[in-house]
Amino acid sequence: MISSVSTWAALGAVGMVLGTLAPLWGLRNDPERREHYLVLAGVTGVAAVAYTLMSLGIGDVAVSGRIVSLPRYVDWLITTPLILLFLAMLGNTGRGSLGRLIVADITLLVLGAVAVAIPGRIRWLAFVGGLAAFGVLVYELYVRIPRLASFTNERARTLFVTLRNLTIALWTLYPLVWVLAPSGVGLLTRDMTMLVIAYLDLISKAAFVVLAVDGMDALADAARGATGADPVATDGGDASDAETAD
Repeated sequence: MISSVSTWAALGAVGMVLGTLAPLWGLRNDPERREHYLVLAGVTGVAAVAYTLMSLGIGDVAVSGRIVSLPRYVDWLITTPLILLFLAMLGNTGRGSLGRLIVADITLLVLGAVAVAIPGRIRWLAFVGGLAAFGVLVYELYVRIPRLASFTNERARTLFVTLRNLTIALWTLYPLVWVLAPSGVGLLTRDMTMLVIAYLDLISKAAFVVLAVDGMDALADAARGATGADPVATDGGDASDAETAD
């Protein structure tokens, strides 16, 4: 008998596959922004593979008396940095800001894994540490990056703000799910946890990617505007200044 965990995971896989079609279409029709579309395709493509594995029960391990899906953590370890990379690419913020985002993100994920694997007081200490790392992410995305960013036009800035707000709003819900799930106080069953996380993943990844592809014309407008800009701006002076300031 097929469990509801497998059903929700299979639906998640289908949603991620459909979400991957948008950047693949953009890659074919707008090769000048190849890197942007490849990053976006990586987000939903990796998630589609992970959810397919979870639907088949591949990678499920017993940890502290609970079943943990390893593909989910591998998925997050790859896709969340890709989401942050895309946001940094929109703002041309330089490697320093991206590095801080990635370090905070990986720290958050590692502490989250520790909170799942180790019972007792350490679990909750790791959970609090993960929240602190998430606070660093929020600070970077809402304070530092907007200050250092060199958006080439207003539409690019609007796209960044929209995707950033979507990301932070949804990522804020994951710790709440962790607390309610079997990993925390156990108010949610494993089936219900898969349903909720699959829903959050579809919005934070597939919807993110579709919105990003839809807004990529802002970057096309920026490229056309750069043609008529002065030589310093065309050479990326703003981006260089941002990285220097970083």
